[in-house]
Amino acid sequence: MKPRTISAYAGRVALGAVLAMSCAISLAPRQVMAQERPLSEGVAAIVNDQPITRLDVRQRVQFLIATSGAQQITPELLQRATSAALNNLIDERLQLQEAAKFKLDVPDREVDRILTNQARQNGSTLENFFRDLADIGVSAQSYRDKTRAEIVWQRIVSGRFGSRVRINRDQVKAALDRILANTNKPQYLISEIFLEDENVQSAPQTLEGAKTLVQQLRAGAPFQLVAQQYSFAPSASTGGDMGWITLGELKTEVAGVVEQMAAGTISEPIVVPGGVMIVSVREKRDPSPPKAKLKLREMTRKVPAGSDEATWRRAEQAARTSRDALRNGCDGVSRAAQRGGLDVIDYGEIEDADLGEPFRTQALGLSNGQASAIFRSDAGVHVMVLCDRENTGSDIPTLEQLEDRLYDQELSLIARRYLRDIRREAAIIQP
Repeated sequence: MKPRTISAYAGRVALGAVLAMSCAISLAPRQVMAQERPLSEGVAAIVNDQPITRLDVRQRVQFLIATSGAQQITPELLQRATSAALNNLIDERLQLQEAAKFKLDVPDREVDRILTNQARQNGSTLENFFRDLADIGVSAQSYRDKTRAEIVWQRIVSGRFGSRVRINRDQVKAALDRILANTNKPQYLISEIFLEDENVQSAPQTLEGAKTLVQQLRAGAPFQLVAQQYSFAPSASTGGDMGWITLGELKTEVAGVVEQMAAGTISEPIVVPGGVMIVSVREKRDPSPPKAKLKLREMTRKVPAGSDEATWRRAEQAARTSRDALRNGCDGVSRAAQRGGLDVIDYGEIEDADLGEPFRTQALGLSNGQASAIFRSDAGVHVMVLCDRENTGSDIPTLEQLEDRLYDQELSLIARRYLRDIRREAAIIQP
């Protein structure tokens, strides 16, 4: 599979999160400012002798609430946002401290360059973005520090562990096959929370904790804040948002539950390997028809109109001889066709929609290099061989996108375990 670099991984993950936050802020920048400030000045926590001030926490609370989508700010929401803000800030201090061990730093000018590029892609400017932050009581420097922690942490994780993550073609193909198998089914806009079992003995406690969270979510706790605070999934940084997905992209246990859920509902806890999942189905939509660009070759024996059944069976036997002789996929089609006296048709590259039935159905069911079953048409007997496929539907990822997705998921899981271990060893004091 293709090599990866530290900078490519950091850019792909960190900047995507920045863009999501940018859009969220611009929607409702002033809602939080009308609320009474929940914290007085002072020290909120000390992390390995480095303080986190109540001002730091207050600014992060403002940011979390502004991007949570909450319609009403309640005392319970403020309490949850405060807890999530402090946890996030503790993690960021630990990440920056770990970066200092490796003499890794990202100065303000580099952070601003990254944010400037992202703002430009979002049709805005860095100045406007910082102005929106100021409107909700968040300083530019506070957001710079947040972004800096994300960047250095991802560079550390990628540098230390990136080369250990191996995504092979079988994994990618299996993921694509699951997606393709569900292209004719509804798509779901989903958010997730994953609670990890630290060991087998902790599984019952994890399940009980998940049940408590479900009760709180159904009582109105913002899913985004709960995910940021508790979820162990890679999506935690974006509030659990998984985007639009098909059932084939979910774990089997989760897909079975999601398929039965109505839009706007939250699942019961779902036990999966390694932990417990909670999912929210925000919306459903009908599938868009999948499209594929195919490279095909065909082995065929013409059968004259009006031929008797014996003639058809002789043609099928000849096709079977050629199909059984096929080796090396498309490279062996001409040689195999000669064994049964069949003709070869090279389709070149063709859209699946341009194939008539039953040719289209036979071709779409194939993997690269695979031959179809022997089938009849009005013109004769046929065997299709797929040389290559490019899936072009808007909801179907490319092989490269799938590989990146699987890689990011694995590396994000490693990152969260790494941070958990660092946190256990840290001296954290919360006055």
